Amino acid sequence: MKNSISVKGIGVTNIRVIGRLRFFDSSRISVKRAPMSRETEIKRLEDAVKRAIENIRGYQKTALLTLGKNEAHIFEIHAMLLQDEDFYDTVIEEISKGKSCEDAISVATERLGEMLLATKDEYLSARVSDLRDVSNQLLEILGSTTNKNEELYSSEPYILVAEDLTPSETVRLDKSRILGFVTFGGSSSSHTAILARAMGIPALVGVGKLSRENDGVNALLDANRGELIINPTEEEIRELELELERSKKIAIEHDRYLRSIMTKPAVTRSGHRIMIYANIGSEYEIDGALSNGAEGIGLLRSELMYLEKTKEPTEEELFEEYKKIAIKMQGKRVIVRVLDIGADKHIPYFKLEKEENPALGLRGIRVLLANERMFKNQLRAILRSSHYGSVAIMFPMVVSIEEVRQCKELISECKAELTERGERFDSKAEIGIMIETPASAIMSDALAKEVDFFSVGTNDLGQYTLAVDRQNSLVSELCERNTEPILRLIKKSADAIHENGGWIGVCGEMAADLSMTQKLLDVGVDELSVSVPYLLGVRGKVSECK
Repeated sequence: MKNSISVKGIGVTNIRVIGRLRFFDSSRISVKRAPMSRETEIKRLEDAVKRAIENIRGYQKTALLTLGKNEAHIFEIHAMLLQDEDFYDTVIEEISKGKSCEDAISVATERLGEMLLATKDEYLSARVSDLRDVSNQLLEILGSTTNKNEELYSSEPYILVAEDLTPSETVRLDKSRILGFVTFGGSSSSHTAILARAMGIPALVGVGKLSRENDGVNALLDANRGELIINPTEEEIRELELELERSKKIAIEHDRYLRSIMTKPAVTRSGHRIMIYANIGSEYEIDGALSNGAEGIGLLRSELMYLEKTKEPTEEELFEEYKKIAIKMQGKRVIVRVLDIGADKHIPYFKLEKEENPALGLRGIRVLLANERMFKNQLRAILRSSHYGSVAIMFPMVVSIEEVRQCKELISECKAELTERGERFDSKAEIGIMIETPASAIMSDALAKEVDFFSVGTNDLGQYTLAVDRQNSLVSELCERNTEPILRLIKKSADAIHENGGWIGVCGEMAADLSMTQKLLDVGVDELSVSVPYLLGVRGKVSECK
């Protein structure tokens, strides 16, 4: 047996696995073709971009349903890259010089990629992989390249080795067959690494080059220590097998305990009752939520119902979707967050103007109040669905009492219109707002008099409170380390809503962070709403809290 070889890299998930290495071929079979007329090539580009965006929306939906909002956001960035003016204008410029659409896309990709790398900024450099991903998708649609790795998608379980993996390639991987993956390049902040964490796949990035002679060779991937051991010794294999066996037994026992308390109320050791709700994007997640003990839906992200379509959904289409969800939840509370777009979430057919600072621009409730017809369509649909279950309405990105009163006035108008039409609805449907700006937390004593509940979006509340871009890997850790200001704002909001007979929940990432559970309960939180995979863990943690 050959001596074992150790290769170092950056570990992405703290998991150890063993299996055979399989090399992913990042090269593509290219088909050269002569350029046609400028008009024809531009039309081919437009058609390819349209189809690519449709594909990306599919990847986005898959990520949202199976992984979560932040992971789905990666594909929103891909859609934005395809619509980026610099990229598009460069392609048109090259076509005008007499190049084919394919050649023009390749030139634009390399030129913009070099510009991003030249910044020496880790975050921007990591976007080069995203740029190449959308470029490859365009080229595949145009029929000029062929992916050579289809056989890997149905192979026996293996550790995948690649020069790099794009997010669209990563999300297509069959989790049941991928033990882990190793990439020559990449960083811990790359979108591929983010997806690996969310998918629970152990990964090692930035290992440099590996010889293809190792294809099919046994290897031990230790993402915890940032190490790949090629041809591990029998002793190393046995040690890992024993460790995996111990971990498996512990996991089985813990899961058995969580399942035993799943149908019981979530109560702390001191007897304090906490509601455990689920964050979902569509009805397809409800079965998973209920089978994992969800007592309600704390956040129904209504964006997916718009993202799936090529034009604005009608009131009737929205009503049918909300009605299905209300019926499936069998009287359990369903909180529908009205359409929350702008900033990092765009829907092409709304054609929002490009903004210099979108995080501080037209987003959330501001978009809806500027588009009353669209807003009222959604409000009527939600109200109609309230006849079939316990449905509540929630407004995002609120900063003032005036905004809440405007929303409530529109609800009153919708109720009058529905009454005139003879439609049935719950006239007492709850109304709530998201606390995700310092302004709403500071004004919570006044806002609490206007609504029935608060739900804290800790992602945005942290971003705006700490002046931190949570998508920027250089500063994003500040949100994780500096939680005290956020907790103080949550406590102020909790005190205010409790004084007015309402309740408060948390639906941001902090709700799923078990290290923060006790702190959230200490400041008065009544409900925790998390993605489906975290429901049991949060319920178990609450039972351990004082």
